[in-house]
Amino acid sequence: MTRADELVHMTRYHAALRTLETIFGLDPNNAEGSSLQKKIECSLAELAGRNNGANHAGVNGEEAHNGQRRHELILMVDQDERVLVSLTKALRKSGYESMAAGSYDEAIQALSTVRPDLVISEVNFENGPVGYDLFLWIRTNTQTHDIPFQFLATRIDRETLIAGKRLGVDDFVAKPLDEDVVIASIKSILARRKERNSSKLA
Repeated sequence: MTRADELVHMTRYHAALRTLETIFGLDPNNAEGSSLQKKIECSLAELAGRNNGANHAGVNGEEAHNGQRRHELILMVDQDERVLVSLTKALRKSGYESMAAGSYDEAIQALSTVRPDLVISEVNFENGPVGYDLFLWIRTNTQTHDIPFQFLATRIDRETLIAGKRLGVDDFVAKPLDEDVVIASIKSILARRKERNSSKLA
């Protein structure tokens, strides 16, 4: 159960469910696992419900330090679990809802369940598709094409910035991460998105 709990703490709900399925395969009467599974399914239902205009109650159950919830949902994608834990804490502290994925496949699975307000992804994964593959998948999918996208990169050179901006990446943030910089970038991206949406309605 420890591993499943760790994944829930990182808001990696689909990965946690897969872990629980393995546990149930060994012990179908695992009461602790069944309770955690229900909790995860409830959290996923709340996140999915927000896409349909449901009230943003906040799956993390934590208030921002300024007493207000921002309600926006951020999907984080990074293979380094330390980064996911750190960003989850920073996002919660700033009042955002969060969901995390440790790979391209896990991110796609998450996007099949929820529609986040912003996706933050590292550029390169050790195995399989890379961050640009995820970005292009989002941009070519009719359900997700307009979701803002922020890259986390160990090295951000001029060519990377130019290529990213041409493709429509909203921002790049350098690793190792400064959480205040990440949060500032998120606020700026979401503010610009809100302005664009307002101008379309005007």
